[in-house]
Amino acid sequence: MAVTAIQDVRDVLAAYPELSDVAVLTHVQEPVGEVLVAYVVPSGPGLDVAALHKHARETLPGSAVPAAIMVVDAIPVNSEGTPEPQALPAPDLRGLLPYRSPDTPRQEALCTIFAEVLARTRCGVDDDFFIMGGESIDAMLIASRVGPAFGLEISMNELFDAPTVAELDQLLDRLSTTGG
Repeated sequence: MAVTAIQDVRDVLAAYPELSDVAVLTHVQEPVGEVLVAYVVPSGPGLDVAALHKHARETLPGSAVPAAIMVVDAIPVNSEGTPEPQALPAPDLRGLLPYRSPDTPRQEALCTIFAEVLARTRCGVDDDFFIMGGESIDAMLIASRVGPAFGLEISMNELFDAPTVAELDQLLDRLSTTGG
């Protein structure tokens, strides 16, 4: 499915069964430029935001995945019935870099692991673990998932030295050639 418009992204997210309303807006964030932000209204208590992030990553092409998903009580609209951006909370987009999609299946898997552990909608290959809010416990979780996924042992400290997917991918290359 070629997603070319904000409305297409909204329609994909609105199909998620635990949501009663969705708005997708663009925000300008330097140095990235325009990014998509989804505002969602849960249809009931207990929305699993991590599962919604995963749905967005699996359903939408990387460039169409919202940079943030904000849970709100209602989507305020103007007299024309369109979302009122000024009445919605500003998203936390600190540390966001221009999105660079994974080039290999391993990079795709690493991006997924980073995004899931750090509760992000998506992670590009250049997004930095620390800037995305990663802490020691997150590093331990990532290391515990990366090692078995690729048959290599990595430590939390190695992740600290290779905090982006691109750097971790290069580290895994080195480890695989030296016997891990």
